[in-house]
Amino acid sequence: MRIFITGASGFAGYYAAIRLAGAGHHVTGLVRNPEQPRLNILRLHEVNLVVGDVSQPDTYREHLEASHVVIHALLDKRRPKETDQALFGAIAGLTHHAGTRRRFIYTTGCSIFGKAGVRIMDEMTEPNPQHFLAFRREMERAALALNGEQTGVVVVRPGFMYGNDGFNSQATDWFEMGERGEGVYRGDKEKAWSWIHIADLAEAYVLAAQADHGIDGELFNLADSLHPQCVDVMTRCVRVAGYAGPITFEGPLEGNNTSTWFDQNELITSEKANRMLGWWPKHRGIMEDAPAAYAAWKIGRKLAG
Repeated sequence: MRIFITGASGFAGYYAAIRLAGAGHHVTGLVRNPEQPRLNILRLHEVNLVVGDVSQPDTYREHLEASHVVIHALLDKRRPKETDQALFGAIAGLTHHAGTRRRFIYTTGCSIFGKAGVRIMDEMTEPNPQHFLAFRREMERAALALNGEQTGVVVVRPGFMYGNDGFNSQATDWFEMGERGEGVYRGDKEKAWSWIHIADLAEAYVLAAQADHGIDGELFNLADSLHPQCVDVMTRCVRVAGYAGPITFEGPLEGNNTSTWFDQNELITSEKANRMLGWWPKHRGIMEDAPAAYAAWKIGRKLAG
């Protein structure tokens, strides 16, 4: 299949592109800056790179038109709603070819929920409307509204991502803290998050891209089932990065997303993905994987220049 991926220079899109290319698909990735050194790894995996901006469909429309599967794997932090709406409009306006049906895979995340009033959230749980990221539920609905005769839509909500080069991962923030010789934990000591290794997420994209139309219109949570407390994950990460001092505790800090936007349980169940996609995480979880993830992240920094 011909697969078009937005955010191919980001964490989720980058590893999805590599895995899908390895599965034999023709993959095109949309990037803003093709000169990033890490993108040479995509080129080695025979991923075609196109320069463009999701908010400007004319920069990539021909590739969208030619694709069997479109994967949206980025969040534009400047204008998230407007950018996603531009993509939705472009998909809605694509030429329909009789006997064919595209698939659109839209990515959000477990951090969509905020304080939702339940400990473990499934696909029927609605986000707290007061949460800073609750607007992403509105965007999920807009994406799913495209589901129809011409386009089958699937929404995926990954947990907190880690592993490989750790690009833009919360775990790497804690690795950096450990290297600086710091051990400050901020916010709720009792909160816990769901995590997913980036390779397991990439596998979920493959399964979603290749699945039959029975999954069209569905939403899937994606994470392992381990649910470690954040204080334990943070401690593990700073320790493997070399910090041996005490862990100190402070309140939330403005501008620190971990202690503000995400200062609550962000726990999801992936039972639906297990059942309908046949997806099961293969990695051992952030606590066990932290040393390998730290070593990979250090190499990734060098490759990124």
